[in-house]
Amino acid sequence: MKHLQARVQYRYYETPPNCHVLALLGAGWIREYGNDLDALHFHNHLELGYCRNGEGTMTFGDRKTPYTTGMFSVVPPYHLHHTNSLPGEKCHWEFLFVNVESVLAQLIPDNSLARTQLARKINQEAALLKHEEHPQIANMILAIMDEHRNKADRYLESISGMLQSLLITISRLCDDDPADTGAGKCIEAIAPGIDYVAQHYREKISVSMLAAACHMSETHFRRLFLQSMRISPLTYINRIRVEAVCKLLHSTNEAIGHIAVKCGFITITALNRNFKEITGMSPSQWRKDTQYYERKLHDSKIQPYEGWR
Repeated sequence: MKHLQARVQYRYYETPPNCHVLALLGAGWIREYGNDLDALHFHNHLELGYCRNGEGTMTFGDRKTPYTTGMFSVVPPYHLHHTNSLPGEKCHWEFLFVNVESVLAQLIPDNSLARTQLARKINQEAALLKHEEHPQIANMILAIMDEHRNKADRYLESISGMLQSLLITISRLCDDDPADTGAGKCIEAIAPGIDYVAQHYREKISVSMLAAACHMSETHFRRLFLQSMRISPLTYINRIRVEAVCKLLHSTNEAIGHIAVKCGFITITALNRNFKEITGMSPSQWRKDTQYYERKLHDSKIQPYEGWR
């Protein structure tokens, strides 16, 4: 099987330490979108965008969909997409980047498998939706944006509660689709392996361990994993480890060698090799990056895939 390779941008966002969501609001987001760029991009968090004014097209992989004022987007982590306004015209979008895992950890603290399954449903599909057709979701997105904008008393507690309701409602979007795709069934089958990686990426992991967690042969597990995630299990494990490294590089002053071991890499050489392959730069270059919220990483050799994580 020949795997897709793409020139993409990885836009990495960190949510504030006291909140599960990063809000990008205001007049700074009135701009011409995308027409000077050809590359698709993806994020490390769930992106919820609301078009306050304007029109254009959104691209999800190889699918293009027109948007107008009052539409909103739901884009899972690591899902390739791109927004274009009409040439020469500006649009007003506002965005929420939601750390789904941290919200679900608060919502379902004692059942990691249930969290994994719910996260898979939330992050299953990218969508561009009309406010009038999905008013409950649209109004919750706008309410969370307003809470961030106004910062009234106990607004963080209010946002936390609304995020839990919002994610559950988004998860139900898939219930409206009667087509149970083969890809969805494959991801369901390998979900215990995905959950195992989330809990044990700091430790030594073999593909046979993941297959055992899913009660299937290693050969069958590899085939299903590649079919549903479009990357190999080992590549997936290293991607999760690199994501953990990225967070520690900016949140701590620990030596890179210590971070490597803490995140599951046996040697700093292994970290450097995988980090460079996934992000296009070295860990030390990443740490020196002065743009705290967004890292625009060009020329990444990243194989696009759809689905959770």
